[in-house]
Amino acid sequence: MQRSYPLAWLTVWIGLAAVPGLILVDARLMMALRNFQWPPFVDLMQSATWLGYGAVDVGLLAVLAAYGWWDGDAQLRARGIVGAVTVAGAGLLDQVVKNVACRARPNAPQAGAFLSSFPCFPASYAYASFPSGHATTAFATALILAFWYPRQTGLFVGLAILVGLSRVVLGAHFPSDVLAGAVLGSGVALIVHAYVPMVRKANGEGMRLHS
Repeated sequence: MQRSYPLAWLTVWIGLAAVPGLILVDARLMMALRNFQWPPFVDLMQSATWLGYGAVDVGLLAVLAAYGWWDGDAQLRARGIVGAVTVAGAGLLDQVVKNVACRARPNAPQAGAFLSSFPCFPASYAYASFPSGHATTAFATALILAFWYPRQTGLFVGLAILVGLSRVVLGAHFPSDVLAGAVLGSGVALIVHAYVPMVRKANGEGMRLHS
């Protein structure tokens, strides 16, 4: 497997290693974030969280594929299709982990507990906290787009971080759920980048996450 973007990979591994420790401080960290309820900030979070819906992220990449088809750009069409499949795949993998972890959401009985109501296939909303699906698809989409448009990497990743933050502020997930989702989505995108040549060729440039 081609291990390009070493800083991105390092960040993913560090994030993965940090998940267990973050679980230990989830409740306190979440309380601190949720106490900040300035109305304009909450409104921003409610808007940002829509960017993490799987249908929105997959749809965005499907639109790029459709535009490539309409414009006669076979490369853009192929990239859009691969990108949409990648994000959809990351979302499906997230669902598999949710059904194994069975973690209770912040507002559910036994909040934060893993293996609640196990086996929980299919997991109900209340016991599908870990990892965050929004963070998974948002970060997968952000990295896929960054491969193609490296100069906007900061924008894409920043929006994905905003999506993750919104899930905690709105009380839908614990911080460790978001971090796990970010690691999962980013990891899937990086693996696809390593194996699929059309994803690696981003306007002759590499994503600006090199060390």
